[in-house]
Amino acid sequence: MPALLLALLCATAPAASAPAQEEEIIRGGCRSCSMSGVKDCKKHPSELAAFEAEVRFCSVAARCEDCGGAMSVDCGRCPEGPDSLNSEIRAESCKRWLDAGCDPETLLQRPLVRIESEHFEFIIDAPLKEGSKTLDPHAFAHHVIHELEAMARTIDEHYGATANSYSGRTRLWYWQDPEDHAKVNREIFGRNVTSAMKLYTRAPASSAWAGDNGLEGKALNVAMNACHVAGHLMLSALYRQEWLNDKKAGWFDNGAGHWYEESRFQRTATYCMDEANSDLDWKGGQWRVAIREWLAKKNEAILPALVQKLPGTLWPEEHGLSWSLYDWVVAEHPAALKPLLMGFKDGKDARELFREHLQLTILQVEEAWRAWVQATYPVRDPKARRKLTDKSRADDDE
Repeated sequence: MPALLLALLCATAPAASAPAQEEEIIRGGCRSCSMSGVKDCKKHPSELAAFEAEVRFCSVAARCEDCGGAMSVDCGRCPEGPDSLNSEIRAESCKRWLDAGCDPETLLQRPLVRIESEHFEFIIDAPLKEGSKTLDPHAFAHHVIHELEAMARTIDEHYGATANSYSGRTRLWYWQDPEDHAKVNREIFGRNVTSAMKLYTRAPASSAWAGDNGLEGKALNVAMNACHVAGHLMLSALYRQEWLNDKKAGWFDNGAGHWYEESRFQRTATYCMDEANSDLDWKGGQWRVAIREWLAKKNEAILPALVQKLPGTLWPEEHGLSWSLYDWVVAEHPAALKPLLMGFKDGKDARELFREHLQLTILQVEEAWRAWVQATYPVRDPKARRKLTDKSRADDDE
């Protein structure tokens, strides 16, 4: 009996392995597709391929008739391979996302250039200038999302956060037609105004006309504005949705917006005052040298009055001082950032928060901050970026 069983097993073994071998051949692709079963879709610019891989969804990619946003198509020379199913699943996910639309598309009744990333939804409805060239909205959107996500990683690091720590994804919308922007303000934000607007809700949003003061249809200006505004909106939605605009946290809120904008562009150009864009420009938006020299000439205490101000009420030089104070906290007391933010959301006073989390009085904070500025700020500001697409910049994205 054992001999017979062994003979039967030996006789049936090849028949059992044949389907497995056949499946391996079918699923293995071919040399033409590097054994994957799919090839890159040729309808997408090669220079944007890495950018497409960084985002969750892109409306331009999702509308591709060949790949449906999967960025790959069937090999055509073999039945299928190990990546074929993933490509089909990706295309179906893109279709569902595209079909779901968004508030501005529903309102304006037309498709828009829209990108969704880990932390953001970004819409751009305008071609923008970069020097003598014009960036098409699709390429521009990917460049901006790249900057925004790099900035978001820094914020997450500062506050011990992840994408799930925010009440909702931050939405940023820019329009070529001021009438479209006004319609968004009126119908989505509920405000009958034409200025740039922010909506501080569980899914915070902002809308701006790309040709407004300080933006002027320029790619770099809009990108800097997006990073600055995103800093405000993200902090409002972090851990617990709470608007800081009615808190005595002007230095913290404005300082943070400038800090994260400057961290990407080595210059700041956005002044959020009374919810509107502003064409203010204090010291060219590069403040290390200016602050060091300004503080050296001012002996009277500055912080007791500064930390009592509401966002939107700061004078131009107070924006610089707020940025510098936030810079000091980031450098010297990074662990205090989260408790400071949450303390301000709870309505606490800066003096109380300094004592609780820095173990310093307001005057001791000023003394330590002033000494740090004089010791660390250079005699020459770093070179600011001149183009959004500048490849020569020192990039810390890795």
